[in-house]
Amino acid sequence: MKYILYRSFGSIDKDVRKHELVAVEYGKDIYEVTDALIKAAADDLAGMPEYENCETAAFAPEPVKEFRRVRKYQYEMTGIVYPKYAEKNVLIEYGIVEESE
Repeated sequence: MKYILYRSFGSIDKDVRKHELVAVEYGKDIYEVTDALIKAAADDLAGMPEYENCETAAFAPEPVKEFRRVRKYQYEMTGIVYPKYAEKNVLIEYGIVEESE
């Protein structure tokens, strides 16, 4: 299976055509590529100039929630930025497309 990771610019439900490609991973299922997707999302955030010198991480992928309007993605995940001096963390939504090869 092929898993394509996209970063959204705000809500995962909005401006789907403007989402930015972040990574492509291959594995037999989502569980086999979970660690690689988490690392790709965290590295993507760490490479953004506005989050320079911040710690980054990401939650594991999960199936897209039913309340979502977007139908492009089969999975979603959240990237996290931990600014050194801020009242709260920054959360960035990612979508994942699952394709068979």
